[in-house]
Amino acid sequence: MSRRTNSLASAGSARWLLIGIGVLAIVGFSVYLLLRAADNSLSRLNEAKKVRTTTAVVKAKEYIRFDEQNHSYVNNFGEAVQVSPGTEQWRVYYQIDNFDQVHEPKRSELQHSEDARIKQFGFRFYPLSTPDKAAYDKAQVGDRLEVRYRYMGDEKEIISIRNLTHPDS
Repeated sequence: MSRRTNSLASAGSARWLLIGIGVLAIVGFSVYLLLRAADNSLSRLNEAKKVRTTTAVVKAKEYIRFDEQNHSYVNNFGEAVQVSPGTEQWRVYYQIDNFDQVHEPKRSELQHSEDARIKQFGFRFYPLSTPDKAAYDKAQVGDRLEVRYRYMGDEKEIISIRNLTHPDS
C-alpha cells in the first residue's frame, strides 16, 4: 500500500509541476505580448512626432484688421482664437501638395482629413504680423512653399513655412 500511495503522491506532484510550468508559460507569453504592444504604440507615437517636410502652393493673400465686431478667427486646429481689436494680420493662404513622406495607410488618412478641413474652414493660412510684412509683400499667388509639419492622429501641426520661390522672404 505504501508503494501505491507514494506513486499517487508522485503523480500528483508531477501534475502540479506541469500545471505550474503551463501557467508560467502563459504568463510569460502574455507579458511578451503586452510589451510588444506597448513598443508598437511607442513606435507609432515617435513616428508621429517626427517633423516632416512637404511642399505647398500659395492660394491667396489677405490683410485683416480686427475690430470690435470682428475679433476672432479659426486656427489650423479648427479652434476659435480671440484677438484684441486693432490687431493686424497679413495672411498667406496655402494648400499642402501631399503627404508623401508618410507611409500608407496614414498618408491617405492625412490627405482625406486635409481635404475635409479645406471644405469646412478653407485653405490654411500663415498669419504674419507687422515685423514680417516684407515676407507677405514678396509672396505671390502660385509661389511654392516648404512646409514643415508633424501629425497626431489626422491633425497636422504646422511647425514652419518657407517661401521657395522667393527664399529671402
